Amino acid sequence: MSIYYEMAHQVGLVLAQQPPPGGPDFSNIAPDSKGVPKSGVMYTIAQVLLFFGLGICFVVLIGGIVVWVGGHMAGGMHLSQNAKTNMVRAALGGILLTSAGAVWTWIVAVN
Repeated sequence: MSIYYEMAHQVGLVLAQQPPPGGPDFSNIAPDSKGVPKSGVMYTIAQVLLFFGLGICFVVLIGGIVVWVGGHMAGGMHLSQNAKTNMVRAALGGILLTSAGAVWTWIVAVN
């Protein structure tokens, strides 16, 4: 029980301290002429995510084509409709991922 009492006492002492007078000094903050800090690392991460996303969209698109052909040959209209829906989703996902990569490139490139 004494360890909890000691911990509460230390927390109370820290909270009872007076803040330093004057507050924080923001006078040394200025715009960075080199652009966004660590933008090279963020840009690399964004490119990796973009290419993985596009790869997944491509696999879904190929899978949709295969299922569409299989559904058409087997006479399964439901399979064909689901395959077409998945192909459209993959195409829209690819468009969104590519446009997000273009927007990210533009944001990082702006100085």
